[in-house]
Amino acid sequence: MVLILDRTATLDCLDLPKLVDEIGGGMAALSRGEAVQPLRTRVFSSKTGGLLASLPCYLSGEELFSAKLGFSHPTLREADGTRHLTQVIAFGDTEGRLLSVMHGTLLGMYRTAACSALAATYLSAPTSSHLAVIGCGPMGQAEAEVMATIRPLSRITVHDPNREAAEKFRRTVETRTGIPVTICASNEEAVEYAQLVSLATTSHDPVIKRTWLSANCHVSALGAHRKDQREVDSATMTAAAVFIESHDALMAEAGDYLIPMSEGLYGADHYVAEVGELATGTIGPQDWADRLTVFKSTGVGIQDLIIARHVYRRALEMGVGLSVDF
Repeated sequence: MVLILDRTATLDCLDLPKLVDEIGGGMAALSRGEAVQPLRTRVFSSKTGGLLASLPCYLSGEELFSAKLGFSHPTLREADGTRHLTQVIAFGDTEGRLLSVMHGTLLGMYRTAACSALAATYLSAPTSSHLAVIGCGPMGQAEAEVMATIRPLSRITVHDPNREAAEKFRRTVETRTGIPVTICASNEEAVEYAQLVSLATTSHDPVIKRTWLSANCHVSALGAHRKDQREVDSATMTAAAVFIESHDALMAEAGDYLIPMSEGLYGADHYVAEVGELATGTIGPQDWADRLTVFKSTGVGIQDLIIARHVYRRALEMGVGLSVDF
């Protein structure tokens, strides 16, 4: 039997603090070489601009597979603001059994946010109380929700050129977290004095500058996934201790990292480590919170597998979803 989980059932199965821990285990497995995840594959329609993206993964030991398929179009959005009109994750094992098919659009946001929060647990001060979010769509909302589970946030400042999106962010995040949200007139105003800065935009060009950030700020760069796009300026990337998810994905997709490299500001080895190496203890403890740090996310397949496993197990415990004979 295959467990089918729609959007509501999928989201009901999320336990955010537990998810952060599980994503940590997945990223550690990736850094130990226990996961196989080919780079994202994209197929475009030159006629309509439609896109199909696929991201598979295999986790050894547990002998699990996952595959995420995402369909999108540049002119269309879901009611919640997401650009991915349809995104699903298929979850199965190496015995040939398909265990579950689940709504994946918002899972993609939450697994990214969970890895961002994982990095922040190692790279930001435990007392960090001010989060700034640039980009108030569903990714920014998920980021604020998950960050609120790992740091004692008392203030969230945001900016988005779409005032309606910012207002929706404020209503949603205040309801879900109880933390007051202040909508700011600019990116610079939003990040002023923030200890945590999360970038969740669709911008092609930098949305922050080094001179706006405090000396010990931790930046999560989540939105740009192409070589020619970035959210972080070159000065910030050059000055910061940079942490990543995967070397291969970084070199294939991360304009934030690659553009300053092409400008001759640093070499390919500028980054400190994969976040999985923090989780395994391969990178010894340092007081990263005393300096500027950047976590550059591209999104990787192991995160989809781990969140699918998380949701599937929780669904079985809670007795939700529809079991069908495939």
